[in-house]
Amino acid sequence: MKRALLVLALFAAGCGSDEPPPPEQKPPEGRAETQSIRNTEAVGYSGKAIADKVDAGIKANEEQVKKAERESEEQPAE
Repeated sequence: MKRALLVLALFAAGCGSDEPPPPEQKPPEGRAETQSIRNTEAVGYSGKAIADKVDAGIKANEEQVKKAERESEEQPAE
């Protein structure tokens, strides 16, 4: 009987929530397309810098496509 109470007491003591909650994670930076590039930091590359340049290139390309679409919409059909 004493063993059962001891085991129960140890079990109850081990179930306490003394651990602080995990820290909140920041949302990932950049685009989803470049997340794998950002992860290259672990192997010695400057993944953040490379991914930032790729993000800028993708953004510039998207802006150029939008500009071309606007210009094509403004031209009268022949």
